[in-house]
Order: sequence, then C-alpha cells, then structure tokens
Amino acid sequence: MRLKALMLRVKAALAGNRETAADDSAGEAARAASEIEDLIASLRAQPPDERRGANVSLTDPGTADAFVPSLLAATRDEDPYIRASAIHALGHYDMETHAQAAQAVIRALAGDPDASIRAAAAAALASQSPKHVHALVKAALGDASAEVRTQAVLALGVFRTEPAVEALKDRLGHDQDAEVRAFAASMLGELRRADLIPDLRVAVNDSDEGVRATVLSALRECAGFEVGPALCNVLLAALSDTSAIVRETAAEALRFSSPEAIPALMVAANDEVARVRLQAVIALGSMQVHQAIDTLANRVFSDPDEEVRYYAVNALGEMRHAGATQHLIDALNKPAETRRVRWAALWALGDNNDFDALPALHAALQDPDAEFRERAADSLGSLPWEAHPDPTATLQSLCRALSDAEPNVRRSVCDALASLRDARAVPFLAGALGDGDDEVRCKIIEAISRIDAKRHAALILGCLQDPSRRVQQCAAEALWLPDGAVTPPEALAFLRAPDADAQVKGALAKSLTRHGNPAAIAHLIDALATAQADARAGLVEALREQPDPRAVAPLLGLLSDDEDAVRGEAALALAAIGDDEAVPPLASRLKREPSPEVRRRAVWALSFFTPGKVLPLLTASFGDSDPHVRQQAVQALAEICDVSELRDLLSALPKRREDVRQALEEAIEALENDPMPDEGGRSRRVGIGTVHYV
Repeated sequence: MRLKALMLRVKAALAGNRETAADDSAGEAARAASEIEDLIASLRAQPPDERRGANVSLTDPGTADAFVPSLLAATRDEDPYIRASAIHALGHYDMETHAQAAQAVIRALAGDPDASIRAAAAAALASQSPKHVHALVKAALGDASAEVRTQAVLALGVFRTEPAVEALKDRLGHDQDAEVRAFAASMLGELRRADLIPDLRVAVNDSDEGVRATVLSALRECAGFEVGPALCNVLLAALSDTSAIVRETAAEALRFSSPEAIPALMVAANDEVARVRLQAVIALGSMQVHQAIDTLANRVFSDPDEEVRYYAVNALGEMRHAGATQHLIDALNKPAETRRVRWAALWALGDNNDFDALPALHAALQDPDAEFRERAADSLGSLPWEAHPDPTATLQSLCRALSDAEPNVRRSVCDALASLRDARAVPFLAGALGDGDDEVRCKIIEAISRIDAKRHAALILGCLQDPSRRVQQCAAEALWLPDGAVTPPEALAFLRAPDADAQVKGALAKSLTRHGNPAAIAHLIDALATAQADARAGLVEALREQPDPRAVAPLLGLLSDDEDAVRGEAALALAAIGDDEAVPPLASRLKREPSPEVRRRAVWALSFFTPGKVLPLLTASFGDSDPHVRQQAVQALAEICDVSELRDLLSALPKRREDVRQALEEAIEALENDPMPDEGGRSRRVGIGTVHYV
C-alpha cells in the first residue's frame, strides 16, 4: 500500500502548492508586531511533544506587514522548529511585494543546516513566482536530503517551466531515492504532455515497484488517456510484473483500451492478488468484451473477495449481451451471496437490456426487502421497451406494485410504468392518485403525461386541485392540451384565483401556450390584468413563449411594473413579438432603469428589432455602469452586425472601455471563425439566463 499512500501525498501536496500566496496585509494594517512576537514566544516555551506542525504554527493569525520583520528574525532562530515555522509563514506572503521574505526563504533553502527547514523553504516557494525556479532546480538536483529534493520536485511540478521540466526528468532518471523519483514521475504526468512519453517509458523498468507503478499512471495521463499500440504494449508487459501494485496499475490503465489487451486482462482476472483481479474485471467491463463473459462469471461465483464479485457482476451488466443474463439471475438468487452483490446483480439485469430477465425481475418486485423491490422496478424501467412486443406481464406486475407499502417503491413503479408507455396503465395510475405521498402523486402525473398527455389532459388538469403545491406544480408542467382544444374553464379559474400559487400559475400559463392555440393569449392577458406581483413574471414569460401582437400594449405597460423580474420579462416578451412600436418605450426604460439585470434584458431585447433603430441604443450601453450590461451590449451587436461593422465600432471605441474592447475583439474573432448563416437561416432564443460566466 506504499504507493497508494504516496499518491495521496502527491494529491495533497498539489492541492496545497497550487494555492497562490495572497497578501491580505491591506486589511490588517492596524495589527501590531507584538501579536506575532507573542505567538513565537509561546511556541518557543512549548515542550517539543506539544508543538503543532511547523507548517501551521505561525499561519493562524493570517498575514500583516507588521508581522514580517519578526518572521524574518525568526528564520535565524536557534530553534529549528521556530525557523521552519517562520519559513512556512513567509510562504503565505507575496514575495514580489516582500523581497526580504524571498531572500530569507531562498537563503534557508540554500544553506540552512537542518533539512526540514530547507524542505519548508522549497514548499514555501511553490506558491510564489516562477522566477524562483532556479533556486528550486538547484535544490532538487543537489541537496543531500531526499526530503528537500521531494519538496523541490513538488514545487517544480507546479511551475511547469522548461527548466522545471528538465529538472523533473533528471530526478526521474537519476535520483537515488525512490520516493523522489516517484514524485517526479507523478509531476511529469500532471503536465499531460505527449513529448514526455519517451522519458517516462525509460523509467518503466525502475528498480522500485512504486516508481514503476507511478510511471504507468503518468504515461497514461501524458497519452491523454488514449491507449495506443505503443503504450498498450508497455502496459501489457507490466501485467506480468512481479509487483502486484504494478500489475494493478497496468490493468487499471488498460480500461477502454484496444482488443489486443483482452487476453492478457482475462488472465489478470485470475491473478493471485485480489486488487489486480478487481482492476482487470473493471477493465473488461469497460471494454464490453463478450468473450470475457465466462471469465467474469467465474469471478462472480468463485472469487473469495466480495469487491471483485461485486464489480464482476457490474461488468456482466455492462456487456448488454444475452450470454450474461443467466449468470446475473443466478447471482441474484444465490442464497449464500452477500446483499451487496445480489443488489448489484439486480441492477445489472436492468442494464443488460435482455428481456429474458423479466421473470426474475417480476419476482424481485415481491422481495421482502423494500430496497430490492425498488431496484427491481428501476431495472424494469431501464429495459428498452420500444423493442418488446408485449409488456402485458410486466404491466400487471407493476400495477400490482402500485399498492406497495413503501413510497420509494411506488415512485419507482410509476417511473417504470411511464417507460412502458402502455395506455392500459392509466386507469391503475388514476386510481392511485389518492396516494398519501406527495412525490408518488407527482410520479403518477408524470407517468400519465408520458403515456399520453393530450388524451388525459382532463385527468392531469384535475390535479391542480391537489392540496399539495408540489403536486399542483407537477400537474401544471405536465398539462398538454389536445390540438385545437379550447382553454379549459378549470385552467382559467386557477389563473384568476387570487390565492393560487404564483409559480404554479406561471407553469400552467406556459403549458397553455404550448399547444399554440391563439385563443389562449386573450385569457393570459386577462389573467395578467388581475395577477398579483409574484405571478405576473410567470404569465409574461408564457406570453413570450407564444408571441402575439395583442400582447404588445399590456407588455408595454409592464415596463413600469414595480417588480424587476416583471420588467425584465416584459422586455424579452416584446422582443419575441418583434414589433418596432416597442423600441421607443424600451429605450426610455433602458435610460431610467435602476436594475442592472433589467437593463441587461432590455439590451438583449433590442437586438431583435430593426437594426437601424436600435444600433445607437446598443452602442450607448457600452457606457453602462455594470460590466454585465456592457458585455450583453456587445453580444447583442454581434447578432445584428457583420465583421466590418464591428471593426468600425472597435476603432471608434474610447480607450477607457477596455472590457468592451476585449469583448468586441472576441466577437469579431468568433464571427470570422464561424460566420453567421444567411438571414433567415437560424433562430435565436429570446430568453436570457441570470448566471454570468466570466
């Protein structure tokens, strides 16, 4: 297990070293030097067996300019613990700002007589500027202590400069300490550069098993996890290594590799060491190797290690082959098998896509264990029912299970019935709408909708009267009226009800527009006139989904709504309609709008109108106080301008708008690389998100 411990150390070291030093002294200006001096004095007085690690002992107070002189003095303390603590603490400062801190740390790295202090100095430099690479290279190549060389190697792996890479290659090939070589290999692998593969391949025959295993992992990373012929041969040879950890690593690296690896992996599945068998089994499953079914089945029924049996069962499920089905059924029904492995077999029967498993899955629906019944329903739902001519037996089993005592089972049963898409299930589902569990009732509504939402619209609509807001929401979202249907009075009554939930109203409004009946628009406008503030945004969003000129007037009025969300959605809904009558009111709203989010939506909305009428408004938004509005203006202009027009805007842009300049340059580059199709050749979404990506 030495390699696993080593790899954990590698990951922990990388996580620590990649945190860039941050000098927060500006917020600590009032702190006194006595604070850190008192802490140093208290550390000095502590018995050695009570001291904390030097890497944290002086870092708790944070950083402050006032602390630096005391820490610099402590780097020359007679006590190695104090010196190491001070060095670690200085590593938390920006050494570009604190040049004396850099000098003290480099001095300690080069000349402190105590190896632990030199190692601390190497670790401290890892979070600093690459300008310190030379000092680290010198330490990595020349320090007598393996501990120091290890820390230097970790730091060099962070910097990734060519001198750092050369030093790592040197340590991999020549260091006398196996742990240093292993860390060097790991750092090279982290670079994921194909040109490093030759250097790593030389090290596959290292005398230390930990190094050999680490090199195999690094090779796979540098190859981009693509196991080509050359790397495959290296890994196949490693499957015969005398070290179990090397064989394990090789088997793991061969996942998703070429068919040439199959025979060797089948042999490795019978390795004397369980963890090697485990990785071989997982690799065979990932490759979906039908010829390995019997080998995997042998592991299921004869391997002494539960973990191997568990993954062998999963691998059989990944085969998606009839030859695996009976093995999985036998594993499920094996009385002496552990619950975990039997559970995996039940899951795998759903993954295997073989309807010969139906009798076993039907039986599992009556298992005494509720979790097995739930899993059986899930597996039945996972099967490709579109390819099965007669689901009657499964339909009957699932409908009986709608009365299961456990809500989780009933929920999974509803999902499975939805997957069957058999209209014969609807009466049974409707009969279960009195279920005491809200989530079960939601699942029933979803299942009915998936089977035939239009045919059973009245049934779904009735669920708007459910006492649970969650169930009402599900019904509103699932509703899909038949083509040409009039808007049901029940739906209109719900939209007008003052005490009905606002989110449910919004979802219902969207569903009413989904079938495209123009008559619904008048009802939505009518509901909008009396809707409370929290419901108006959802109704406006629904009007955006089915643009209609009749909505222009009420939407223009909503540009002055008290709610930010309503004003923003009204702007987008007007954009969806596209009537230029809306441009002046939108321009007026944009000039006096206090909310950046509403301005952002108004800017985007303007890009859907006649370009000549909105261009000055969009370019004026380059001066908006909010950076996201400025970015949105560039995106809007990129939709209505060609490259030459954007270049003209760029040339006229004031220098102070650097973020706009950069955004315009990126937009120009994007258009040059991927020109817009001819007019009318594409559609754009009017909707706009609320998350900014920078």
